[in-house]
Amino acid sequence: MNSEDKLLYNLFGSNKEEPTIIKDEFYVEIYDYYYNRGFYPILFFSISEILLIIFSILFFLFFIAFIDWNLLLECKINNCGDILNYYDFKINFIEVLIIVSISIFLIYKLTLFIPKINKLFDTYNYYINTLNIKNDELYSVDWSVILNKMISLNPLHNTFDLTNKIMKKDNYMIALIDKKIIDLPNFVFTKQLEMNLKYIILQEHNNNIESNELKKRFIMYGIVNAISSFFIFLFHIGYFFVSNISDFYSSKNITGPRRYTTLAKIKFREYNELIHYFEERINKSMRYANKYSKQFESPNLEVLGNFTGLIASSFFSFFLIISILDENILLYVTFFDRSLLFYMGITSAISTFTRTLIRSPEESLYDPIGFMEKVIEYTHYEPKHWTNNFNKYEVRNEFFSLFPYKILIFCYDLISIFLTPYYLIFILPEKSQAICEFMKNNTIHIDSMGYMCKSNQQKKLDDKMKNSFMIFNKNHTHNSMLSSSEFSIEKN
Repeated sequence: MNSEDKLLYNLFGSNKEEPTIIKDEFYVEIYDYYYNRGFYPILFFSISEILLIIFSILFFLFFIAFIDWNLLLECKINNCGDILNYYDFKINFIEVLIIVSISIFLIYKLTLFIPKINKLFDTYNYYINTLNIKNDELYSVDWSVILNKMISLNPLHNTFDLTNKIMKKDNYMIALIDKKIIDLPNFVFTKQLEMNLKYIILQEHNNNIESNELKKRFIMYGIVNAISSFFIFLFHIGYFFVSNISDFYSSKNITGPRRYTTLAKIKFREYNELIHYFEERINKSMRYANKYSKQFESPNLEVLGNFTGLIASSFFSFFLIISILDENILLYVTFFDRSLLFYMGITSAISTFTRTLIRSPEESLYDPIGFMEKVIEYTHYEPKHWTNNFNKYEVRNEFFSLFPYKILIFCYDLISIFLTPYYLIFILPEKSQAICEFMKNNTIHIDSMGYMCKSNQQKKLDDKMKNSFMIFNKNHTHNSMLSSSEFSIEKN
């Protein structure tokens, strides 16, 4: 048994039924290890994820059970005393239920942790002993180097085959969205729903699944999502503010920076485009997408921002001078029963917000057509009705739905937590027949590779396929190149 077979055996057990086919998950593990830059980043992330859940439980306990908020809110400026004076342990049934639910989630994560670490060690050994790539080399080595080493170990495969295996589920998801088999609103199609769809539809050999079975799966997972929705909601709120506060601060905007939605990323992604190539391409579009978003801001808001910002900055400067002279004045001098420190914070927030309404000289350049052309150059997304209409509000509104403020994406995520069960139970089961027919008609079996999506192998190349072909060859210039016929002709 060679090193690759040993790792396969450790990861997935023996594979007696298909001895010539290495399961897709093997290559996904190899790629994920590269994408996340090796052993220690993955290990530390897994540990930090568990510690964050433990911290959430302890922080929630401290916030709702150990502090007497009624007494604390009655505190006056000069008679508050020590924080320990407000300690009073009280907890009700709902709070106990929340803590128990989070604890169950923690136990679930712990049960996944040990198998995950075992796989991580196996993958680490594969990189070290078989591919002869040390962990610290992953910070600089190109993926093509790893691909070439893997191909040399298994000559039956080429670059396209291995990428197909890694991208199998993502290719199916791209095809389902591109062909509008699954056509859901932008605010519903969040990461949570995408994960559900991949798990429900894209399990092994799901090309043979019957529509009635798929309906049952949709309904079953919809019920599971409904039961857990409230607790996911609470955890999502806490995690969002902890993990994104730096983004909101750095953007100097209470709405946060703009980001592409989950649905937008699927629409922009090409077939067989690995995630690190996709992120590199899509990140280059962000600069021009932000410039395009500035093209439609009203000059009236800029005038209002200048006026309001000047007043707020003047008061903030006044409070700042007082703090330099004697900080006690800010703490103990009141206005309408509030300390001056409170008003200093308010004026600082107003001043920060108004700065977002004022465009810089670079942002004042009016060129919506030029900026959108650069966005399309990197996103490869241009609906026909957009052409020659980049300066129209209809195109602007449609693009903004794909590129909203981060706070709006967060709202989408919260709404989707409760809408996901509804769509899984009532809407998506009606699409089961169409999904099953699509899976059967767009799946082929290739010797030594298994079942693959053939939507990226059509004889007639549409615009999506032409872009996919060009991007694939561009990303794999160090590997063997594909001709358009090799990329498009079905392999039977």
